[in-house]
Amino acid sequence: MNENSSQSGFTLIELLIVITLVAVLAAFSSSFSFLITRSAAQSSQMELIGFINTARTTAIMESTNVTLCPINTENGKCSSDWSRDIIAFRDPNRSRQLVDIKQIVRTLQPNSNGVFYGNAGIRKYFGFRATGIAKEAIGNIIWCPQDKSAENAFQIRINMGGRPRVAQDNDGDGVVENSQGNPISC
Repeated sequence: MNENSSQSGFTLIELLIVITLVAVLAAFSSSFSFLITRSAAQSSQMELIGFINTARTTAIMESTNVTLCPINTENGKCSSDWSRDIIAFRDPNRSRQLVDIKQIVRTLQPNSNGVFYGNAGIRKYFGFRATGIAKEAIGNIIWCPQDKSAENAFQIRINMGGRPRVAQDNDGDGVVENSQGNPISC
């Protein structure tokens, strides 16, 4: 063999090491994706609970009505499109319309990790009276991740007392149940 000739290529051991590394990285990437989605859900859940509690506390502390809803930017009225900014605002006349930005208590902006869906019966809003009660607007808000997997979704229920409560997975199937005991869906 000529001293100047060189052989190129991988040995079997080098090839096996590379394949093993690729397999390990692929396994971590799917686990990492799950962790990112779960973290986004937990972050959104805590942010929504804090948002609801802030609206209710403001109603009590300021002895006024507070409305929580997505706002139609054209007319300032509550909208049924929960992918918009959700705004908690002072609403002394219960008009369900934001007429002055000074009335805003807090804004919850949509994030790129998921989407909110509100369900307040026939209403487009949740309302808190000066006592903190949500008598005319009880219901729930569901958050679904972008991939629409119900396993990573959550539901926050607002009871007549105005308190938020996180729905639970009571049957152990990995999906939380609604108030009728059925799994939520995205």
